Amino acid sequence: MNAMIPIPASNARNTLDVPCPADWPAQRLAEARAIVADFVHHPDSLIILACRAIAAHSPDAQERREAGALAGLLTCLSNRKRKGGAA
Repeated sequence: MNAMIPIPASNARNTLDVPCPADWPAQRLAEARAIVADFVHHPDSLIILACRAIAAHSPDAQERREAGALAGLLTCLSNRKRKGGAA
């Protein structure tokens, strides 16, 4: 499929006109926490994004520090991982 082909218009209501629910930040934070809690089933890149979301939006200072540290650790480890190729 060509990436330049426009997405056909649907009969669905335009999502830009729909206001976000008031609790969407709490929902995203809960989703990020669930990703970190189930880290075995998620790629490192998604865990790093979840940690950054927690570090930016959590009301708990300890949780923010731990999430930031975990994101930094995973970033360092992912930079050291072999990306494939011959041994």
